[in-house]
Amino acid sequence: MIGLIRILNERDIKLRIINIGVETDTPNGRLFLTILAGFSEFEKEIIRERTIAGLAAAREAGVRLGRKPKLTAVQKSHVRMLAATGQTNGQIAQVMGVSVSTIQRLTATKDSSKSRILGMS
Repeated sequence: MIGLIRILNERDIKLRIINIGVETDTPNGRLFLTILAGFSEFEKEIIRERTIAGLAAAREAGVRLGRKPKLTAVQKSHVRMLAATGQTNGQIAQVMGVSVSTIQRLTATKDSSKSRILGMS
């Protein structure tokens, strides 16, 4: 904000904030805006620290953060069973009501995952 006001002042554009009585072309006005920007930065950092502390406390309390899984553990084992019987990922996805990529993540073997990562398809 201060940078923008400097650019405006360099172009002879004066900013006057009427509801708080501040003019950016006076030393008092610039001081007030600098103090306001400092408080804003301070408040932002306090919010950030509280958010991080809250997330850490939630994790410590065992709260699972993030999106809920689409499939339960029972459904995941059912997907693996269907894959073992020879059904395609698309068929399984349609039956389970999820995307094919969700099924691919579940049915991928550890060996094929490693080879995919290493580029050895």
